[in-house]
Amino acid sequence: MHPVTLFHGPVTLRPLTVDDAPALRALIDEAMWAGMSSPMPRDDAEMRAHLEALMAPESTLAFAVELDGEVVGRTAFYDHVPGLRAEVGNTFYARDVWGGIVNPSAKLLMFGYAFGELGVERVSLRCDHRNARSHAAIARLGARFEGTLRRFRPAADGTIADVDYFSIVREEWAAVRAGLEARVAAELEKSNVGGGS
Repeated sequence: MHPVTLFHGPVTLRPLTVDDAPALRALIDEAMWAGMSSPMPRDDAEMRAHLEALMAPESTLAFAVELDGEVVGRTAFYDHVPGLRAEVGNTFYARDVWGGIVNPSAKLLMFGYAFGELGVERVSLRCDHRNARSHAAIARLGARFEGTLRRFRPAADGTIADVDYFSIVREEWAAVRAGLEARVAAELEKSNVGGGS
C-alpha cells in the first residue's frame, strides 16, 4: 500500500487494493488480456491473488483508475530506481473508455508525478510487440519508440514475447505534457457539448 492519490478532472488514480478484484475482473476478457505477461485471472479469487503479486514489490506503486468515481482500470509504477527511472505499465482499462479521456489523463498524472515528486530522469513504457493497439496508444502519448527487445518476457499465452520499448526523458517532458493537456482539454470540451457538465 501507498498513500498517493492523483486526480485531474473526472479521472482519479488511487491506491489499488485487493478489494478492487471483482470490479477489475469484470472489465477483462481474453483479447484484452493477450498482451499481459501473466495468465488471465479466471475469477475474483484469481484476480485477488494477481493483485497481491502485483503490489508486493517495494518498487511498485499500483493504482486503481476511476472515472467519475467508477473503477475503469488499473495502472502502476514499477522498477523504480530513485532519482533515475521508473516504468509505467501493468495497465488496462474498460473497453468503453478506450480512446477517451482516461488514458491521457492517467498518463499526465503519472508522468507528472514521476518527473516531479519521484525526480526521475526517464519514464519508460512497453507493450507486447504483437499488440498494435497498445503500440499506437503509447506512441500517441508522445513517448519515443526505442526498439523491440526480442524474447524479453513471458506472455499470457505461454509464449516468450518480443516487447516494444518506449521512453520519455526529462528534457522531453514539457512537450509531452503540453500534448497530453491538449488531448484532455479536447475530451473535456467534447463531454461539455450540448450543455453537459
